Amino acid sequence: MKKIIALAAALLLVSASAFSQVLPASGVKNTLSTSFGLPYDKADNSDRTGVRLYGLLETLQVRFDMSQFTMEGMLNWGALTWWDAKGDFDKFTFENTGITPFFYTNNHNQGGWWTNPYIEGYYVNFLWHPSKGWDFGMGTRLNWVIGPAPTSLDDYWGAKAHVVQGGLEDAAPGTADVVGYTYYANCYTSLYEANTKAALGIRYRLEDKIEAGVSLPSGVTTSAPLFNAALKVHPFKQFTASLAYEGILRSNGNLYTGITFDFDYVILDAYLAINFRNTRLIIDTAPEQWGNHWGTGAAITFNIPKINMTLRPETGFSFYNDSNYTMAWYVGGRMDFAFADDFVLGAWSSFAVGSSDKRWHDSDYKKTAYYHEDYTGGYIFDIRPELTWSLNKSHSVTAYFDFQNRLKYTNENYNTWASGLYWTYKTNK
Repeated sequence: MKKIIALAAALLLVSASAFSQVLPASGVKNTLSTSFGLPYDKADNSDRTGVRLYGLLETLQVRFDMSQFTMEGMLNWGALTWWDAKGDFDKFTFENTGITPFFYTNNHNQGGWWTNPYIEGYYVNFLWHPSKGWDFGMGTRLNWVIGPAPTSLDDYWGAKAHVVQGGLEDAAPGTADVVGYTYYANCYTSLYEANTKAALGIRYRLEDKIEAGVSLPSGVTTSAPLFNAALKVHPFKQFTASLAYEGILRSNGNLYTGITFDFDYVILDAYLAINFRNTRLIIDTAPEQWGNHWGTGAAITFNIPKINMTLRPETGFSFYNDSNYTMAWYVGGRMDFAFADDFVLGAWSSFAVGSSDKRWHDSDYKKTAYYHEDYTGGYIFDIRPELTWSLNKSHSVTAYFDFQNRLKYTNENYNTWASGLYWTYKTNK
C-alpha cells in the first residue's frame, strides 16, 4: 500500500519530473482507454443530444537508454465515433490523432475542456549525453521542465488533460466562455504561441544543485529569431528556485518563476508568470492583442503516510493590464487515498471564476456596444472521482466519472459529463 501512495504522491509533484523525459526511465507503457458521456450543451435544453459512446484510444510509449543515448517515442491510435446532425450514429474513424474521445463532449467549442485539445498524436525524442551533466536533445516533445506550475496538460486519458487552471480559457473577456488562463513557461522546450513542443535543446546539470538550459523551438526563422532559456538552483533539499523565459529576442515572450519548499510531508510550490502580448506573434493567426496578462498561484502537497493519503490543494489568480478587465481566479485540489492494498481512490475538483469587462455594467456605456447588463465573468465547476485497481505490478485499471458545469459570460448555463475506463500496462525497472 505504501508503494501505491508513494506513486500517487510522485505523480502530484511537478518538480519530481524535472530531470526526466516523458517516461521517467527505460521501459514500455501502454494505455487503452474508452469513454462515453453526455455532450456539452445548455443545461435546460430539452432537445439536447443524448448519451454517446466516444470510442477507443490506444497509446503506446517506449523509452530506451543505452550508453550515452536516450531514445523515446509514442504513438496514439484511435477508433473514434462520429454522429450526424440529428444525433444518429454514423461511423467509426480510425486515425493517428491527438484529439481524444473527450473532445466530443464539447466539440462546438473546440473541445474546450483544456486549453489546447490538438496535442500531436505521437512524439519522438533523441538525447545524447556526451559527458556527465550535459544533455543534447532534439524531439517533438522533449518535455524539459524547470520547476512547478499549476496543474497542467496530462496524457490524453488523465484528469489533468481536462482541468487546466480550473478550465479558464486564454482570451479577453467577451471572446470566449470563461476567460483568465495564464500560460506558465516552465517547460522551456515549448513555444506556446506557435503551438509546438518540438525543439532542439542543450542543458547542463550539476548533480541536483543547478540546471541551466536553452532551446530552439520549431518554427523559428532567421528573420524572426528567438530562443528559450531556463535556470534552476537547488542549494539544499528544502529549497528550489527556477526561472525561465520563452521567446528571448521577442517583445512578446513569456516569463516564468517558481519556488519550492520541501519539508518531506509538506511541500509548498509557488509560481508567477507574465505573458507579454505587445506585438504580433511568430505566426499570422495571432490571438487578439489585449495587452499583457499575468498570473500567480500556489499549491501545497500534504503526504499523510499513516492513512496512505496525499492531498494537493491549489489556487491561482490571473490579471490583465487592461484596467477594464477584472481578475480571474480558481481553486482546486487533488486527493489520492490508498484504502486497500490494491485500490486507490482519487478525485480532482475545481471552481473557477472568469474575468469580466467592467464596461458591461457601466451606465456610461449604455449606448455603446460594450454595455451588456446580463453579462458576467462566468464560472466553471468540475469534479472527477476515479478508482484505480492495481491488478499486479504491471497492470492497472482505472474507472472515472467527470462532470462539468459552466456558466458562460453571456449568463447561459451549460454542462457535460463523461465516464469510462483505461487499462494501463507498464514495465517496472
